[in-house]
Amino acid sequence: MTLQINPFADRPFGALVTGWEPADKLTDATVTQLKQALNQHSVLLLRGQAQATDANLVDMVHAFGEPIMGSPWFANAGKYPEILPVTNIKDDDGLVIGADGAGSLEWHCDYSHSPTPAQISFLNAVELPDNPPSTYFASMYHAFDTIPPELQEELRGLSSLHSVTDYMHAPERDVLERVQRNRAQGLEGPEIPEAVHPIILKHPETGRELVYVSRGATKQVLGYDKQKSSALLKQLHVHATDPANVYAHSWQVGDLVIFDALGMLHRRDEWDPEERRYMRQMSTICRFESNQAAGTGA
Repeated sequence: MTLQINPFADRPFGALVTGWEPADKLTDATVTQLKQALNQHSVLLLRGQAQATDANLVDMVHAFGEPIMGSPWFANAGKYPEILPVTNIKDDDGLVIGADGAGSLEWHCDYSHSPTPAQISFLNAVELPDNPPSTYFASMYHAFDTIPPELQEELRGLSSLHSVTDYMHAPERDVLERVQRNRAQGLEGPEIPEAVHPIILKHPETGRELVYVSRGATKQVLGYDKQKSSALLKQLHVHATDPANVYAHSWQVGDLVIFDALGMLHRRDEWDPEERRYMRQMSTICRFESNQAAGTGA
């Protein structure tokens, strides 16, 4: 296959990739080309190809790195545990068959609540409502590059707690009910963890520095009292999500978005819960260098 990679015009980052053939085996050269494009553009939109099968997507994520087995986190183990359904579609028992319903999702970095968060994430549109909710991306590299040097130095010595406990226990979620049902059937999934990460990270391949906090998952700056922590996190959030630093993706069925899950925050709008939406999500594991992760839980 021959890929064409064209940077988005009039957008802060991102590129359109055409020429991908999901049924064709990815060569090392093609994976290298995509990784280089991802490191340069942070968000890649693969559009215009035939819809990928589950097996096609699983082959892709393995070509990029070690996959996170996403489904067990949400008590939804299936034939391809690399794929996490993100949907409001319900099973015969009236429970959502994957992660989440039709509500909005706050700004977050995938799996930042885990000691080994996501490095690269993949999101594919299978079924969309008539008015699909947009997904928004914001660059945490740009956030780091554009804060004052004195704040950069302050942040270098800080770590923060990431947790999705509040999200998982929210009354509108049915995740816990599914966990309990699956356990009754002898299916065990891991507990939802919390993790501590440095606020300033370096990308393990490029060495680029980024701010690693999010409104959806970062709960506390370690060593700061609640008031000081909240003020700093709010300052970073407002700065990082300035509209000039945000790309809003309008989905089409078949789209595959590959994005830098360390360096990009993302969020999602809500939609009419009576309309079906089905996405397939995958991520690769990020393993930090020991000198960066020491003592942080990263």
